[in-house]
Amino acid sequence: MEKKVIYLEIDDEVSAACKKLQDVKSKDVYIVIPKRAIIFQSVVNLKILKRKAADEEKKIYFITNDKNGLYLAKRAGIEIYDKSEHEGVSKILAKEEDEESIITPIKAAVNAIDEEAPTRLKEKKLSISELLKKARGHRIVKISTVKNNEKAAQKKKPKFVIVAPNRHALFGLVISSVFILLAIIYIALPGATVTLLPAAGVLETSVNITLADYQRNTAELETRPTHMIASYPIDVTATKTITHYSTGKKFSERGSNASGKITIYNTTDGVWPLVEQTRFQTADGIIFRILSPIDVPAATVNGPGKLEVSVLADQTDVNGQIVGERGNIEPSKFFLPGLREVSRSKIYAESAAAMSGGVTDYVDYVSAEDLTAAENRIKDEIVKGAVEQLQAAVKQKSDLVGDNTQYVLLDGEGAIKLGDIKISLDKSLVGAEQKEFTVTGEVLASGVYYDHDEMLEILKNELLLKKSPQKELLRINEDSTSYRIFDWDLNRGKIKLTANIKGIEQYEINPEKENGARLLEKIKEHIVGKNIEEAIQYIQNLPEINKVGIKTWPAWSPSLPSISDNIDFEIQEAATQNMVE
Repeated sequence: MEKKVIYLEIDDEVSAACKKLQDVKSKDVYIVIPKRAIIFQSVVNLKILKRKAADEEKKIYFITNDKNGLYLAKRAGIEIYDKSEHEGVSKILAKEEDEESIITPIKAAVNAIDEEAPTRLKEKKLSISELLKKARGHRIVKISTVKNNEKAAQKKKPKFVIVAPNRHALFGLVISSVFILLAIIYIALPGATVTLLPAAGVLETSVNITLADYQRNTAELETRPTHMIASYPIDVTATKTITHYSTGKKFSERGSNASGKITIYNTTDGVWPLVEQTRFQTADGIIFRILSPIDVPAATVNGPGKLEVSVLADQTDVNGQIVGERGNIEPSKFFLPGLREVSRSKIYAESAAAMSGGVTDYVDYVSAEDLTAAENRIKDEIVKGAVEQLQAAVKQKSDLVGDNTQYVLLDGEGAIKLGDIKISLDKSLVGAEQKEFTVTGEVLASGVYYDHDEMLEILKNELLLKKSPQKELLRINEDSTSYRIFDWDLNRGKIKLTANIKGIEQYEINPEKENGARLLEKIKEHIVGKNIEEAIQYIQNLPEINKVGIKTWPAWSPSLPSISDNIDFEIQEAATQNMVE
């Protein structure tokens, strides 16, 4: 059937109508819409439904008696029919109605009268005023004698009555109390915390120390001489093998150089002779050479002299890199690198066509420069390796002794002795076509190690002796220790050196000590009751103080307390991590 009728409910939205329209396969669809349907609330709904029908290649017709729906449907361009106006539609509707179940509303049962249900009084309601008027002149009947007797008894009992105070007087009393309280707090309770950062500085000292060979100077070391500690020799044979990569490159049988033709221009008034293999270079550093000697004609009134010649690219460019395929350049300009800058504009060349024939295919080979570079590199590596192996051997000595003993290797200029470096390198590798080769070095390294704690104890004592009596040694920077050997007596087995160390000293402000307590009391006497800014300025100018901060309570107080006992001090430790380099 080409025609189909669908029914919309009164509360169906346009989305529901579109869904029902989508489910129908007929091309002509009649939509039955009841009165006061939601879809008739706006013409936009009808336009959306019409657009949906057009997308589905369907045509819709409305069947309705709703006046507003008739008006909106005409605005939307949708045809409208009544059931009695179209015979074909009536038949379709009849068929559709036969298929639908006819549902009739169920009649509500009549409510039965309940005798106990409340009924409305027919008498007129009386107000309280009318009741009072009606009761005038008549005796009022007491409803509860007991209650009235109780009330009378309560009236007879004496009551304590509190008279409410005057509101203004109460408010004034509260305000006065608040002001008095604030005054007490301001005078008696204010407090302040003064944070002090003592002045600190770098303390550096140098001391001469003798490292005496333990085996040769045992008797002298047992007497514990000042600034002398035991030392121990240590030797290792350091070996190192490295891999060096070849830098030489040459064309293989499949590689070839680019070639082509260039036009040489001579701007001078004389013939310019050029020998065989004269170089012509591009701006990218690619070299082309002429294959035979030539004479470039002189310039004439018509312009520069010209001569076209064949050229062949070199295997490598000015940087030593393989050219190969890179030689297939587009038309370019060339200059003669063998000429001075001022002469290069007199004779030059250009190519009208691209170069061709360049193929990149090369092999690596070991050059003489590679062997020299490998020897220099192994020397540096073997020296580093010797120091590392000596340090590893010293650490093994510490582990064997145990007991938290820490031996360290004496370093610095001249501290480590190296023998002759033996290099194992095949000289015949020059020209060998290989990408890499190995080289081995060997050297005998000797040094001296000592007890780290003994050395550090001497340096600490020197720092303490150099420290000011008013200051305390806050930190010793062990990493700043350095040595300079100024005498090495091999016969006696003694090494004399100058050791340097740095530390941090700061003024000692300890309230439990006399100097600290005196300084804090002096500060209190000068800042009591003063403005915060004035107090900070005074404290900051003291040589013992590096930085000061003051916090008061209450926070809005502009000055310090007038009572010295309400001032507390907090001493911070100087930040030392960036002071010692």
